[in-house]
Amino acid sequence: MDDVLGRALVDVPIVVIDTETTGLSPALGHRIIEVAALRLEGWREVARLNQLVDPGRPIDPGASRVSGIYDEDVAGAPPFAQVAQALSEISDGAILVAHNAPFDAGFLALEYALLDEDAGPPSSPWLCTLRLARRLFYFRRNSLGAVAYELGVPTGRAHRAMNDARTTAEVLRRMERQVQRYRLQTVGDLLQAQGGPIYTPAPPQPSLPPALAEALARNCPLRIRYKSGRQQTERIIEPLYPTERDGKIYVVAYCQLRHAQRTFRLDRIVSARLVEPGRE
Repeated sequence: MDDVLGRALVDVPIVVIDTETTGLSPALGHRIIEVAALRLEGWREVARLNQLVDPGRPIDPGASRVSGIYDEDVAGAPPFAQVAQALSEISDGAILVAHNAPFDAGFLALEYALLDEDAGPPSSPWLCTLRLARRLFYFRRNSLGAVAYELGVPTGRAHRAMNDARTTAEVLRRMERQVQRYRLQTVGDLLQAQGGPIYTPAPPQPSLPPALAEALARNCPLRIRYKSGRQQTERIIEPLYPTERDGKIYVVAYCQLRHAQRTFRLDRIVSARLVEPGRE
């Protein structure tokens, strides 16, 4: 990838990616519900991916209000595991682009980490049109729609993955034209102008207590006592995967008490023991 840093964007392949999700944080158990990838070479589209994804959990009502995607829309859609290979192929050898790239990169990192195979997320650096907007321009607001309006970019329906990917691609093209007056002419120049390259983060590998580690390894339920405020409740959970956020470790699990996926902070689990089949 180092060989492209000294070249102009028009001379390298770029892949603009946008995701819609069940909520705002992969660390709190949210998942991708739609992904779009638009591959451009010489600013001309050469390939695209646009796919609804079954997240394996309900979509938060607030997320549905933003995207217009509801649980019934993703029922029967493929899980991310069936989309990952196509996304990797379309992204191969390209600079990645997104508006608020850490958001999309973080969700992709989780989805690839949950695959039962060695496939990893795209390793190329990300260009972030949000960071470029904040650092190089003086827009009144820096949301994708507001930046597009300021740059005269027509938009389709916001918060649908392919429409936002198309908008982001044209925003970047017009940004590149304008920043050439600052002698920012290469991929490397733009990466530095946004504050440095952004990479898809490595999946967290938190240290887990023995009971939880064994439950994850054996796919066994746990009986836990959980502290929330001044109250403690006892419940059986089926751990799905651990996550980490702001220095705190969480476990995403199916909670038999609530009959739904929940996210539990590790330091609030007072006790935990394996539930052996036939013994509870």
